[in-house]
Amino acid sequence: MKSIFKFSDHRISVVHALNLGDFFKIGAAIINRFRPTKQMNGVNAAFADELLERLREPNVMQARIEVDGYLRTRNGRWARLDEYDDADFPILTLENLNRITAGVYQVNLSPAYIQDKLLRDGDDLFQFDSLIDEPGLIRARIWSRFSNNTRHQLWIAFGRDEEDEVFEFNYYCTCKAGARTLGTCAHVASVLWFLGFARHEENVKYPDVAMLEHIHDARKR
Repeated sequence: MKSIFKFSDHRISVVHALNLGDFFKIGAAIINRFRPTKQMNGVNAAFADELLERLREPNVMQARIEVDGYLRTRNGRWARLDEYDDADFPILTLENLNRITAGVYQVNLSPAYIQDKLLRDGDDLFQFDSLIDEPGLIRARIWSRFSNNTRHQLWIAFGRDEEDEVFEFNYYCTCKAGARTLGTCAHVASVLWFLGFARHEENVKYPDVAMLEHIHDARKR
């Protein structure tokens, strides 16, 4: 809209507020009628059907977490992983991640979430728990992006499909968007990105934190 109609490319006066919905529909109709169709790489009708099917699926991991009582953080059935390789997590490409998350938005946020986690906790090692009697189910905690005092728990189960060809993932996070089945929340995406992709790469770019060295925490002042 902004690139085609100059009216949408700057601040719009409040006098037009009641008509903005109609303006948008009119602009969309003009674009659909006279502009060429936008094509997205790797997107077709089959992929759209897959997304709709995933949208209707219930979150089986959420149901399991609630039924089995895994929300209790001190459940004795979990063991801390000392090394990332102990999780036996599959290697993922960016294409794999984008398909799991149904886009690139959460994947692009992942470096910032992981960096924030390590900076806040002061650890060089991201801590994960594994279910003792079930390999392939891990638990982690990620700080909230919107609250300094909130950490969300998340669970990710992974294993190969029936034909032993492709890894399948089930996941759930305690954040507001954590029960979605079409894509993932940013917390789950960051763990998938870190365990499946980033730790296998030599040069991973994280956000610049140089400015943080010149900012003082004012919470106790």
